[in-house]
Amino acid sequence: MPAIILSIGDELVSGLTVNTNATWLSGQLSAIGISTVRHVTVGDDQNAIAAAIRETCGQCPLVLISGGLGPTLDDVTREALADALGTYLVEDAAALAQLEAFFQRIHRPMAPSNRRQAQRPQTGRCMPNSCGTAPGIFVSTSSTDIFVVPGVPSEMQAMFTESILPRLGQHSKDMVTRTYRLNTFGIGESVLGQRIADLMVRGANPSIGTTVHEGVVSVRIYARGSAAQANAMVEEARGKIIHRLGQVIFSEQEQTLEDALAVLLNKYGSTIAVAESCTGGLLAQMLTSIPGSSSYFQRGWVTYSNRSKIEDLGVPPELLQTPGAVSEPVAMAMAQGALRRAGSQWALSITGIAGPEGGTDEKPVGLVYIGLAGPEGTIVRRNVFTGDRGGIRRRSAQMAMTILRLHLQGLDPDTVLA
Repeated sequence: MPAIILSIGDELVSGLTVNTNATWLSGQLSAIGISTVRHVTVGDDQNAIAAAIRETCGQCPLVLISGGLGPTLDDVTREALADALGTYLVEDAAALAQLEAFFQRIHRPMAPSNRRQAQRPQTGRCMPNSCGTAPGIFVSTSSTDIFVVPGVPSEMQAMFTESILPRLGQHSKDMVTRTYRLNTFGIGESVLGQRIADLMVRGANPSIGTTVHEGVVSVRIYARGSAAQANAMVEEARGKIIHRLGQVIFSEQEQTLEDALAVLLNKYGSTIAVAESCTGGLLAQMLTSIPGSSSYFQRGWVTYSNRSKIEDLGVPPELLQTPGAVSEPVAMAMAQGALRRAGSQWALSITGIAGPEGGTDEKPVGLVYIGLAGPEGTIVRRNVFTGDRGGIRRRSAQMAMTILRLHLQGLDPDTVLA
């Protein structure tokens, strides 16, 4: 069964707020075999909302509307819905009683404007809100089921789970959509796509595609069928993708790069120190974002200036003159200095030009050297990243973690990331 998600709010169309509700709802629908065919976003204008409702109801048997159920005058989804259906609003006695009970529980008087929230189209009925004041609305026409939920994410999610999902599950119990994700870092989306091109056939079941977020390229699998069929298709596709991509894959599903590295560091009982210049502590922040990271993270230095590189890490002053702070010898000296001072098993260093200024023909913006010192010596990898300052810094930290991840697995980064 196809569905359309209609999102209401000036803050959404203006770009002030990211529409996470539509993303969440699409994922929930997909999990029970309902495909979202359109996302529609409309501002807080009654006529525009009514027109969008009339249009979407004429196109799809299921419409989910999010937002515009608050108590203020710009919350006009109720009025627009009644207008689109050619009916009028009535006060729902049960919904009003729930509203009054809510304010009694929190020991606050109910403002007169809140009474608007107990209104619904005469042909519909209210859905309870277990997390807030705005009841939802359900209306079934001859061609379309319409569910209206609050725009507050926590209220929307609770109402969907408690009141909408059980009803929709009855329609889709024989068909489900299973999704699975494999995450990679270190090769471009185009290169990755070439390796699995024959698996990415439009209209196939399972459907396989790629997405990019903050430097991580993920391969997503979507399989539709009975639960057993979908699970089998996901597993078969997963095996083929792992065979093609190998160790470029650092994790599956929701596990981040720092999560994956933490698992390996703990597995081998390894410890790590970091010395950062252009990333300004970002690598240390990412490594220590994992609960329990004190078991492997020893120490970190942000040596942004030449003086700090000399005093804190023992980088020879002459290296900072020639070949300069952004160079292979300095990255090597930084990693070795961090390893020596921290007494850890591994040390990572990063020095580069994050931009937007400071680049030259010889050393362009995005040039970053990453050093890794460990039990078998020190290596340095030269990288040239693209993007803005934040993107270059983030990719530098991600590449540093990737280099260490591969070494912990006994692999050569230059071979794996070629």
